[in-house]
Amino acid sequence: MIWVAITYNTRSTLILIRGSMTAQWYVHDILQPHVLPLMHPLPGANFELDNPWPHTARVSQDCLRTVTTHPWPSRSLDLSSIEYF
Repeated sequence: MIWVAITYNTRSTLILIRGSMTAQWYVHDILQPHVLPLMHPLPGANFELDNPWPHTARVSQDCLRTVTTHPWPSRSLDLSSIEYF
């Protein structure tokens, strides 16, 4: 599995995820070093997330309290913006 974040003028590092992702790993290796530094300088930006367990776990939600999140159904008929990356 891969993880990447994109904005209107930049993108994050492409991260390769091997094996299962836990909520603690998601917070420690994705949210804190990549998402929060990318989101804080972008006022009004939304962080889009689907519904796997690491995204919805309390530790992840607590970490994301400082940014605006936008829930995205994992099986939505509308493609998420990352599908076009």
